[in-house]
Formats: sequence, structure tokens, C-alpha cells
Amino acid sequence: MKVEFAFNKERVVAVKLPQRPPADLTPEELRDLEASLVKLPLEFPATSEFRRGVWEAIRRIPFGQTLTYQQLAEQVGNPRAARAVGGACAANRLLLAVPCHRVVATRGLGGFALGLEWKRKLLALEAAAKSSTAATATAPGSQPLIKP
Repeated sequence: MKVEFAFNKERVVAVKLPQRPPADLTPEELRDLEASLVKLPLEFPATSEFRRGVWEAIRRIPFGQTLTYQQLAEQVGNPRAARAVGGACAANRLLLAVPCHRVVATRGLGGFALGLEWKRKLLALEAAAKSSTAATATAPGSQPLIKP
């Protein structure tokens, strides 16, 4: 998958993904890509303390897990700000490095900068990677914790 980075000196200021998710993207490739993004120095744009806190909290959501906009609002100390969390996600230019696709609505997916097709694909790939990891780590003859 072709991923483009915009830099300001030595720091990444934006991550650009293709308009449509590649059909051949594998869970392992996504995990490797995200692991490499964690190592890059990021530069958040000038923004409010609230948005920066939301983006930092999103970076702590583990691969293969999700939080709702409401849960994230509670985590950053403003339980009435679920819509503002959505606004912070929409303003995120550091896709995958700040994995806002892991933030979902209480009922449904919510939105995503590149559209719901991308969000569904990313969440499905993460679930598949997590399932294959759980299946691989399972002792012979036992059942995986997460069935593929």
C-alpha cells in the first residue's frame, strides 16, 4: 500500500492514504505499517489543548480494540464532549499514526476522514490480525480466545 508522509523538518505532520483501501492489504501489513508509524516523530498542528489530549488518548487505544466517542470523552475528562471528540477525529491529519478509525459511535461506526469503507477495512484487518495472533498463541488442542 502506498502511504505518503508530509514533513515539517524532521517531524511528520500528515499521513496520506490512498482514496480507496487496497483489496490486497493484509492484517500483517497493517500491523507492520502501524508499528513503523509509532516510531516516527509526529508534529500535531496548532490546536486546542482538548484536541491534542484527544489525539494523544487515541494513540493509546491498542491495536484491534475500539472506544466510543463517549468513552474517549470521559477518558479526557469531559464526559459531555462526545461530539467534540468526533470533531477532533475529523481534524486528524495523522491517519494510522493517530488511529481515529478505532473510535466508533455508540450505535454504529461513526465517521472517518476517508469514508466508512476505509474504516470498515481497517477495523476488519485489525480484528483478523488479533484473531490470528490469538490462534497462533493458543496451546495445541485448546480453543483460541478469539475465533477467526
